[in-house]
Amino acid sequence: MTIGHLVRDTAFGQIVRLLTKNRVFQYPEEQDPEHWKKYLNEEKSGYIAHHGDTAPPEDDSQETLQNARGMRTRDAQGDGATDSRESMNTEATYNEASGVRVDQEKGRDKNVVDWYGPNDPENPRNWSMSKKFFVTGEIVLLTFSIYIGSAIYTPGLMGVMQEFGVSQVAATLGLTLFVAGYGVGPLLWSPMSEIPQFGRNPIYIATLLVFVLFQIPTALAKNFGMLLAFRFLTGFFGSPALATGGATIADMYRPSKQAYGLSIWGIGAVCGPCLGPLVGGFAAQAEDWTWPIWELMWLSGFCWVFLFFLLPETSSANILYRRTKRLRKLTGNEKLICEPELMAEQMTGKDIIQMTLIRPITLTLTEPMVFLLNLK
Repeated sequence: MTIGHLVRDTAFGQIVRLLTKNRVFQYPEEQDPEHWKKYLNEEKSGYIAHHGDTAPPEDDSQETLQNARGMRTRDAQGDGATDSRESMNTEATYNEASGVRVDQEKGRDKNVVDWYGPNDPENPRNWSMSKKFFVTGEIVLLTFSIYIGSAIYTPGLMGVMQEFGVSQVAATLGLTLFVAGYGVGPLLWSPMSEIPQFGRNPIYIATLLVFVLFQIPTALAKNFGMLLAFRFLTGFFGSPALATGGATIADMYRPSKQAYGLSIWGIGAVCGPCLGPLVGGFAAQAEDWTWPIWELMWLSGFCWVFLFFLLPETSSANILYRRTKRLRKLTGNEKLICEPELMAEQMTGKDIIQMTLIRPITLTLTEPMVFLLNLK
Protein backbone atom coordinates (compact mmCIF):
# COMPACT_ATOMS: atom_id res chain seq x y z
CA MET A 1 0.00 0.00 0.00
CA THR A 2 1.47 3.34 -1.07
CA ILE A 3 0.26 6.67 0.28
CA GLY A 4 -0.28 7.99 -3.25
CA HIS A 5 -2.61 5.15 -4.21
CA LEU A 6 -4.47 5.45 -0.91
CA VAL A 7 -4.95 9.23 -1.11
CA ARG A 8 -5.90 9.17 -4.80
CA ASP A 9 -9.31 7.60 -4.08
CA THR A 10 -10.11 9.73 -1.04
CA ALA A 11 -12.28 12.85 -1.05
CA PHE A 12 -9.12 14.96 -0.84
CA GLY A 13 -7.49 13.10 -3.73
CA GLN A 14 -10.52 13.48 -5.99
CA ILE A 15 -10.70 17.22 -5.27
CA VAL A 16 -6.98 17.59 -6.06
CA ARG A 17 -7.50 15.70 -9.34
CA LEU A 18 -10.38 18.00 -10.21
CA LEU A 19 -8.40 21.16 -9.47
CA THR A 20 -5.29 19.98 -11.35
CA LYS A 21 -7.29 18.57 -14.29
CA ASN A 22 -6.14 15.03 -13.47
CA ARG A 23 -2.43 15.82 -13.62
CA VAL A 24 -1.90 14.75 -9.99
CA PHE A 25 -2.76 11.32 -8.53
CA GLN A 26 -3.10 9.77 -11.97
CA TYR A 27 -4.53 6.33 -12.65
CA PRO A 28 -2.60 3.69 -14.68
CA GLU A 29 -4.63 4.29 -17.85
CA GLU A 30 -3.76 7.99 -17.68
CA GLN A 31 -0.04 7.19 -17.55
CA ASP A 32 -0.04 4.45 -20.21
CA PRO A 33 -2.25 5.11 -23.29
CA GLU A 34 -2.50 1.36 -24.03
CA HIS A 35 -3.34 0.29 -20.49
CA TRP A 36 -7.07 0.92 -20.87
CA LYS A 37 -7.48 -2.03 -23.27
CA LYS A 38 -6.89 -4.39 -20.35
CA TYR A 39 -10.17 -3.24 -18.81
CA LEU A 40 -12.36 -4.40 -21.71
CA ASN A 41 -14.23 -7.60 -20.91
CA GLU A 42 -14.36 -9.57 -24.16
CA GLU A 43 -16.85 -12.15 -22.90
CA LYS A 44 -19.40 -9.66 -21.53
CA SER A 45 -19.00 -7.42 -24.59
CA GLY A 46 -19.80 -10.46 -26.74
CA TYR A 47 -22.89 -11.24 -24.70
CA ILE A 48 -24.23 -7.71 -24.98
CA ALA A 49 -23.60 -7.70 -28.73
CA HIS A 50 -25.38 -11.03 -29.07
CA HIS A 51 -28.48 -10.51 -26.92
CA GLY A 52 -28.21 -7.09 -25.22
CA ASP A 53 -27.20 -8.24 -21.73
CA THR A 54 -23.91 -9.04 -19.98
CA ALA A 55 -25.30 -12.30 -18.58
CA PRO A 56 -24.77 -15.54 -20.55
CA PRO A 57 -27.60 -16.56 -22.90
CA GLU A 58 -30.46 -18.30 -21.11
CA ASP A 59 -30.35 -21.19 -23.59
CA ASP A 60 -26.60 -21.49 -23.07
CA SER A 61 -26.11 -21.03 -26.81
CA GLN A 62 -22.33 -20.75 -26.70
CA GLU A 63 -22.12 -22.33 -30.14
CA THR A 64 -24.27 -19.54 -31.55
CA LEU A 65 -22.00 -16.99 -29.91
CA GLN A 66 -18.90 -18.64 -31.36
CA ASN A 67 -20.50 -18.69 -34.78
CA ALA A 68 -21.31 -15.00 -34.49
CA ARG A 69 -17.68 -14.33 -33.58
CA GLY A 70 -16.44 -16.47 -36.48
CA MET A 71 -18.56 -14.68 -39.07
CA ARG A 72 -16.08 -11.83 -39.14
CA THR A 73 -13.28 -14.08 -40.36
CA ARG A 74 -15.42 -16.00 -42.81
CA ASP A 75 -16.93 -12.84 -44.25
CA ALA A 76 -13.49 -11.33 -44.73
CA GLN A 77 -12.13 -14.49 -46.45
CA GLY A 78 -15.20 -15.28 -48.55
CA ASP A 79 -15.12 -14.35 -52.25
CA GLY A 80 -17.51 -14.85 -55.11
CA ALA A 81 -20.54 -14.03 -52.95
CA THR A 82 -23.69 -12.65 -54.49
CA ASP A 83 -24.44 -8.94 -54.51
CA SER A 84 -27.14 -9.44 -51.88
CA ARG A 85 -24.69 -11.24 -49.57
CA GLU A 86 -22.11 -8.46 -50.04
CA SER A 87 -24.75 -5.87 -49.24
CA MET A 88 -25.70 -7.72 -46.07
CA ASN A 89 -22.06 -7.99 -44.95
CA THR A 90 -21.47 -4.31 -45.63
CA GLU A 91 -24.24 -3.41 -43.22
CA ALA A 92 -23.13 -5.92 -40.57
CA THR A 93 -21.63 -4.46 -37.37
CA TYR A 94 -19.06 -6.26 -35.26
CA ASN A 95 -18.29 -5.53 -31.65
CA GLU A 96 -14.75 -4.17 -31.33
CA ALA A 97 -13.85 -5.82 -28.02
CA SER A 98 -15.19 -9.32 -28.74
CA GLY A 99 -15.45 -9.60 -32.52
CA VAL A 100 -19.04 -10.81 -32.16
CA ARG A 101 -21.51 -9.73 -34.79
CA VAL A 102 -24.04 -7.32 -33.27
CA ASP A 103 -27.58 -8.65 -33.42
CA GLN A 104 -29.62 -5.90 -35.06
CA GLU A 105 -32.74 -6.77 -33.05
CA LYS A 106 -31.51 -7.78 -29.58
CA GLY A 107 -27.84 -6.83 -29.39
CA ARG A 108 -26.02 -3.56 -28.62
CA ASP A 109 -22.63 -2.42 -29.85
CA LYS A 110 -21.03 -1.66 -26.47
CA ASN A 111 -17.59 -2.43 -25.03
CA VAL A 112 -17.93 -3.46 -21.39
CA VAL A 113 -15.38 -2.00 -18.97
CA ASP A 114 -14.62 -4.32 -16.07
CA TRP A 115 -11.80 -5.35 -13.74
CA TYR A 116 -8.82 -6.22 -15.93
CA GLY A 117 -8.56 -9.59 -14.20
CA PRO A 118 -9.13 -11.44 -10.94
CA ASN A 119 -6.14 -9.65 -9.38
CA ASP A 120 -6.99 -6.08 -10.35
CA PRO A 121 -5.47 -4.00 -7.48
CA GLU A 122 -8.23 -1.39 -7.74
CA ASN A 123 -10.83 -3.97 -6.73
CA PRO A 124 -11.26 -3.48 -2.95
CA ARG A 125 -11.32 -7.23 -2.42
CA ASN A 126 -7.81 -7.43 -3.89
CA TRP A 127 -6.34 -4.78 -1.60
CA SER A 128 -3.47 -5.80 0.64
CA MET A 129 -4.38 -6.91 4.16
CA SER A 130 -2.64 -3.85 5.60
CA LYS A 131 -4.85 -1.54 3.52
CA LYS A 132 -7.98 -3.49 4.46
CA PHE A 133 -7.09 -3.32 8.15
CA PHE A 134 -6.36 0.41 7.88
CA VAL A 135 -9.71 1.17 6.21
CA THR A 136 -11.51 -1.10 8.69
CA GLY A 137 -9.91 0.92 11.50
CA GLU A 138 -11.18 4.12 9.90
CA ILE A 139 -14.74 2.77 9.83
CA VAL A 140 -14.39 1.69 13.46
CA LEU A 141 -13.25 5.22 14.38
CA LEU A 142 -16.13 6.75 12.42
CA THR A 143 -18.68 4.47 14.08
CA PHE A 144 -17.26 5.15 17.53
CA SER A 145 -17.25 8.93 16.95
CA ILE A 146 -20.94 8.87 16.03
CA TYR A 147 -22.24 6.22 18.40
CA ILE A 148 -20.65 7.87 21.43
CA GLY A 149 -22.88 10.86 20.75
CA SER A 150 -25.89 9.13 22.26
CA ALA A 151 -24.57 8.38 25.75
CA ILE A 152 -22.15 11.31 26.01
CA TYR A 153 -25.21 13.54 26.45
CA THR A 154 -26.45 11.80 29.61
CA PRO A 155 -23.91 13.21 32.15
CA GLY A 156 -25.26 16.67 31.37
CA LEU A 157 -28.92 15.86 32.06
CA MET A 158 -28.98 17.81 35.33
CA GLY A 159 -27.48 20.82 33.58
CA VAL A 160 -30.12 20.64 30.83
CA MET A 161 -32.87 20.46 33.46
CA GLN A 162 -31.54 23.54 35.26
CA GLU A 163 -30.77 25.49 32.07
CA PHE A 164 -34.18 25.08 30.46
CA GLY A 165 -36.36 24.33 33.49
CA VAL A 166 -37.59 20.94 32.30
CA SER A 167 -38.15 17.61 34.03
CA GLN A 168 -35.77 14.68 33.88
CA VAL A 169 -38.11 12.82 31.55
CA ALA A 170 -38.19 15.77 29.15
CA ALA A 171 -34.41 16.22 29.35
CA THR A 172 -33.96 12.56 28.38
CA LEU A 173 -35.57 13.38 25.03
CA GLY A 174 -32.17 14.68 23.94
CA LEU A 175 -30.93 11.10 24.07
CA THR A 176 -34.10 9.58 22.63
CA LEU A 177 -34.26 11.87 19.60
CA PHE A 178 -30.58 11.34 18.79
CA VAL A 179 -31.16 7.58 18.69
CA ALA A 180 -34.36 8.11 16.67
CA GLY A 181 -32.37 10.23 14.20
CA TYR A 182 -29.79 7.59 13.47
CA GLY A 183 -32.60 5.03 13.29
CA VAL A 184 -34.46 6.98 10.59
CA GLY A 185 -31.40 8.18 8.64
CA PRO A 186 -30.48 4.83 7.08
CA LEU A 187 -33.79 4.81 5.20
CA LEU A 188 -32.28 7.59 3.06
CA TRP A 189 -28.50 7.31 3.27
CA SER A 190 -28.08 3.55 2.94
CA PRO A 191 -29.85 3.19 -0.44
CA MET A 192 -28.13 6.33 -1.75
CA SER A 193 -24.70 4.82 -1.10
CA GLU A 194 -25.59 1.94 -3.44
CA ILE A 195 -26.11 4.29 -6.41
CA PRO A 196 -22.95 4.06 -8.60
CA GLN A 197 -22.85 7.80 -9.25
CA PHE A 198 -22.58 8.49 -5.49
CA GLY A 199 -20.71 5.63 -3.89
CA ARG A 200 -20.00 5.52 -0.16
CA ASN A 201 -17.33 8.17 0.34
CA PRO A 202 -19.34 11.29 -0.56
CA ILE A 203 -22.13 10.15 1.78
CA TYR A 204 -19.70 9.54 4.65
CA ILE A 205 -17.78 12.79 4.23
CA ALA A 206 -20.72 15.13 3.55
CA THR A 207 -22.95 13.85 6.35
CA LEU A 208 -20.11 13.70 8.88
CA LEU A 209 -19.25 17.34 8.14
CA VAL A 210 -22.87 18.33 8.81
CA PHE A 211 -22.77 16.23 12.00
CA VAL A 212 -19.70 18.12 13.21
CA LEU A 213 -21.09 21.56 12.38
CA PHE A 214 -24.49 20.86 13.96
CA GLN A 215 -22.81 20.30 17.33
CA ILE A 216 -22.29 24.08 17.51
CA PRO A 217 -25.99 25.09 17.52
CA THR A 218 -26.68 22.11 19.80
CA ALA A 219 -24.29 23.41 22.46
CA LEU A 220 -25.42 27.02 21.94
CA ALA A 221 -29.16 26.23 21.94
CA LYS A 222 -31.26 29.17 23.15
CA ASN A 223 -34.25 27.07 24.14
CA PHE A 224 -35.17 23.46 24.79
CA GLY A 225 -36.92 22.99 21.45
CA MET A 226 -33.79 24.07 19.58
CA LEU A 227 -31.71 21.59 21.56
CA LEU A 228 -34.05 18.70 20.77
CA ALA A 229 -34.28 19.60 17.08
CA PHE A 230 -30.53 19.60 16.60
CA ARG A 231 -30.07 16.43 18.63
CA PHE A 232 -32.40 14.69 16.18
CA LEU A 233 -30.65 16.22 13.17
CA THR A 234 -27.20 15.25 14.37
CA GLY A 235 -28.38 11.67 14.84
CA PHE A 236 -29.94 11.72 11.37
CA PHE A 237 -26.79 12.97 9.65
CA GLY A 238 -24.56 10.69 11.70
CA SER A 239 -26.43 7.54 10.69
CA PRO A 240 -24.44 6.53 7.54
CA ALA A 241 -21.69 5.08 9.73
CA LEU A 242 -24.22 2.75 11.32
CA ALA A 243 -26.16 2.10 8.10
CA THR A 244 -23.36 1.40 5.63
CA GLY A 245 -20.34 0.63 7.79
CA GLY A 246 -21.09 -3.06 7.40
CA ALA A 247 -21.46 -2.61 3.63
CA THR A 248 -18.01 -1.02 3.48
CA ILE A 249 -16.59 -4.04 5.29
CA ALA A 250 -18.37 -6.36 2.82
CA ASP A 251 -16.89 -4.37 -0.08
CA MET A 252 -13.37 -5.31 1.04
CA TYR A 253 -13.65 -8.82 2.47
CA ARG A 254 -14.75 -11.95 0.68
CA PRO A 255 -17.78 -13.77 2.18
CA SER A 256 -15.61 -16.27 4.04
CA LYS A 257 -13.76 -13.43 5.83
CA GLN A 258 -16.56 -10.89 6.29
CA ALA A 259 -17.47 -12.16 9.76
CA TYR A 260 -14.03 -11.16 11.05
CA GLY A 261 -14.26 -7.67 9.60
CA LEU A 262 -17.79 -7.16 10.91
CA SER A 263 -16.72 -8.31 14.37
CA ILE A 264 -13.95 -5.70 14.46
CA TRP A 265 -16.35 -3.03 13.20
CA GLY A 266 -18.82 -3.99 15.92
CA ILE A 267 -16.24 -3.02 18.54
CA GLY A 268 -16.69 0.64 17.64
CA ALA A 269 -20.46 0.38 17.88
CA VAL A 270 -20.29 -1.27 21.31
CA CYS A 271 -17.57 0.91 22.82
CA GLY A 272 -19.27 4.18 21.85
CA PRO A 273 -22.30 4.02 24.19
CA CYS A 274 -20.23 2.32 26.89
CA LEU A 275 -17.54 4.99 27.02
CA GLY A 276 -19.84 7.96 26.39
CA PRO A 277 -20.75 8.59 30.06
CA LEU A 278 -17.11 8.21 31.06
CA VAL A 279 -15.83 10.66 28.45
CA GLY A 280 -18.59 13.19 29.05
CA GLY A 281 -18.94 12.74 32.81
CA PHE A 282 -15.84 14.57 34.02
CA ALA A 283 -16.42 17.44 31.58
CA ALA A 284 -20.03 17.93 32.68
CA GLN A 285 -18.98 17.94 36.35
CA ALA A 286 -16.04 20.29 35.84
CA GLU A 287 -17.85 22.74 33.54
CA ASP A 288 -21.48 22.41 32.38
CA TRP A 289 -23.78 20.30 30.19
CA THR A 290 -22.44 21.82 26.95
CA TRP A 291 -18.92 20.47 27.38
CA PRO A 292 -19.78 16.87 26.47
CA ILE A 293 -21.25 18.28 23.24
CA TRP A 294 -18.02 20.18 22.56
CA GLU A 295 -16.06 16.99 23.18
CA LEU A 296 -18.27 15.22 20.66
CA MET A 297 -17.55 17.95 18.12
CA TRP A 298 -13.77 17.71 18.68
CA LEU A 299 -13.78 13.92 18.35
CA SER A 300 -15.98 13.82 15.26
CA GLY A 301 -14.12 16.79 13.77
CA PHE A 302 -10.81 14.95 14.08
CA CYS A 303 -12.47 11.90 12.53
CA TRP A 304 -13.73 13.98 9.59
CA VAL A 305 -10.27 15.41 8.85
CA PHE A 306 -8.72 11.94 9.09
CA LEU A 307 -11.28 10.39 6.75
CA PHE A 308 -11.26 13.32 4.33
CA PHE A 309 -7.57 12.73 3.63
CA LEU A 310 -7.27 8.97 4.09
CA LEU A 311 -10.57 7.10 3.50
CA PRO A 312 -10.66 5.59 -0.03
CA GLU A 313 -13.80 4.64 -1.93
CA THR A 314 -14.78 0.98 -1.48
CA SER A 315 -17.91 0.67 -3.64
CA SER A 316 -16.96 -1.50 -6.63
CA ALA A 317 -19.89 -0.08 -8.62
CA ASN A 318 -18.65 3.48 -8.09
CA ILE A 319 -15.02 2.54 -8.87
CA LEU A 320 -16.07 0.95 -12.19
CA TYR A 321 -18.36 3.87 -12.97
CA ARG A 322 -15.56 6.42 -12.48
CA ARG A 323 -13.13 4.22 -14.43
CA THR A 324 -15.52 4.10 -17.38
CA LYS A 325 -15.97 7.88 -17.34
CA ARG A 326 -12.18 8.35 -17.36
CA LEU A 327 -11.72 5.94 -20.27
CA ARG A 328 -14.45 7.60 -22.32
CA LYS A 329 -12.75 10.94 -21.78
CA LEU A 330 -9.27 9.58 -22.57
CA THR A 331 -10.23 7.65 -25.70
CA GLY A 332 -13.25 9.55 -26.96
CA ASN A 333 -14.95 6.14 -27.31
CA GLU A 334 -18.59 6.59 -26.34
CA LYS A 335 -19.23 2.86 -26.72
CA LEU A 336 -17.46 2.15 -23.43
CA ILE A 337 -19.87 1.25 -20.65
CA CYS A 338 -19.81 -0.62 -17.33
CA GLU A 339 -22.37 -2.96 -15.80
CA PRO A 340 -23.56 -0.43 -13.16
CA GLU A 341 -24.38 1.98 -16.00
CA LEU A 342 -26.21 -0.75 -17.90
CA MET A 343 -28.37 -1.44 -14.86
CA ALA A 344 -28.96 2.30 -14.34
CA GLU A 345 -30.10 2.66 -17.97
CA GLN A 346 -32.93 0.25 -17.26
CA MET A 347 -34.24 2.43 -14.43
CA THR A 348 -36.15 5.70 -14.72
CA GLY A 349 -35.92 8.53 -12.21
CA LYS A 350 -39.17 7.26 -10.74
CA ASP A 351 -37.66 3.79 -10.32
CA ILE A 352 -34.61 5.21 -8.52
CA ILE A 353 -36.80 7.22 -6.12
CA GLN A 354 -38.95 4.14 -5.57
CA MET A 355 -35.87 2.03 -4.76
CA THR A 356 -33.99 4.52 -2.58
CA LEU A 357 -36.81 6.33 -0.76
CA ILE A 358 -40.19 4.65 -1.03
CA ARG A 359 -39.32 0.96 -0.76
CA PRO A 360 -37.31 1.13 2.51
CA ILE A 361 -40.08 3.09 4.23
CA THR A 362 -42.77 0.79 2.82
CA LEU A 363 -40.95 -2.34 4.00
CA THR A 364 -40.44 -0.84 7.45
CA LEU A 365 -44.11 0.03 7.88
CA THR A 366 -45.65 -3.06 6.27
CA GLU A 367 -43.32 -5.89 7.32
CA PRO A 368 -43.42 -6.55 11.10
CA MET A 369 -40.08 -8.38 11.09
CA VAL A 370 -38.31 -5.52 9.29
CA PHE A 371 -39.92 -3.03 11.67
CA LEU A 372 -38.76 -4.99 14.73
CA LEU A 373 -35.22 -5.33 13.35
CA ASN A 374 -35.10 -1.58 12.71
CA LEU A 375 -36.02 -0.94 16.34
CA LYS A 376 -32.87 -2.70 17.54
